[in-house]
This record gives sequence, structure tokens and C-alpha cells, in this order.
Amino acid sequence: MLRFLRGFWLAAALFCGGGTAFAASAPVAAPAGNWLTADHSAVIQVAPCGGELCGRIVGIALKHPGDPMPVDWRGQPQCGEVILQTALMRSDGGAAKWVGTVLDPRNGDVYHASIALDANHDLRMRGYLGLPILGQTQTWQRYDGQIPVGCKLARAPLVPYR
Repeated sequence: MLRFLRGFWLAAALFCGGGTAFAASAPVAAPAGNWLTADHSAVIQVAPCGGELCGRIVGIALKHPGDPMPVDWRGQPQCGEVILQTALMRSDGGAAKWVGTVLDPRNGDVYHASIALDANHDLRMRGYLGLPILGQTQTWQRYDGQIPVGCKLARAPLVPYR
């Protein structure tokens, strides 16, 4: 019986270790790129920053071409501001989820956040207070348009219906 248990634990250790090594070597689909927010008011560039993913404002839709660049709660231009900081929480079979924080640049409020790619390869961003159930999920679509110098988008970009 003792010999059986030793063999069982050895097999279990090899199986778990082998599974971990396999999972660690599997590529994780990161949501890097430019994303149009759900309300089409901004383009957020998600890119690696250290061991995390960060989202920076790279485009803001203006109501009128001559409107000034919106400022944050400190009076600084929102263009280039990092509003999303996340770290990989889990990756299982290629599906990955990043968790961290999202900043509302209008008032400085910081919320918990999670981001993941959905089946349509859109980015699902959930901002919440305390528990994920106390939040809201937005679907951001990939933005392939031109990113203007100075972040000013002349009008809200249109995304074709799928």
C-alpha cells in the first residue's frame, strides 16, 4: 500500500508539474492595441508596461473641431494619461484575465477593474467598487483608424456593425 501511495504521489507531482509547465509555455492572448470605448468618446491604447498592461488615452472625440482638449481633475490634458493598469490574474487554455484599476480622468476616482478578450475578440472592461458584482461591464472594440497628433478626434469614430 505504501508503495502504491508513493507511486500515486509521484505520478500526481509529475502530472501537476507537467501541466504547469505546459500552461506556462502556452501563449497568452493579450489585448494590446488601440480600443474604442463603448460610448465612442475615446481611444485607449493598451500596451505592456513593465509586467503589466496599461491603457493610455490616445484619442478623444470632440463635439466641435475647435473645442479645447479636455482636462483631468488636476487641470492637466487628458491626452496621454494612463487610466488603466492591470496585471495578469489567470490564464487557462489561452483565455486570460487581467485585474487592476481604472481611473476616471474627469474626477480622479479609481475603481477596481478587470479586462479580457471575449469570443468576438472585443475587449470586455469591467469597473467596480469592492466586489465585481457592484460594477459595470463595457465592450470596447478594436480601433484601426488613424491616431491624430494631440489626441483630437474630429468626431466620434463609427465602428461598423458586425
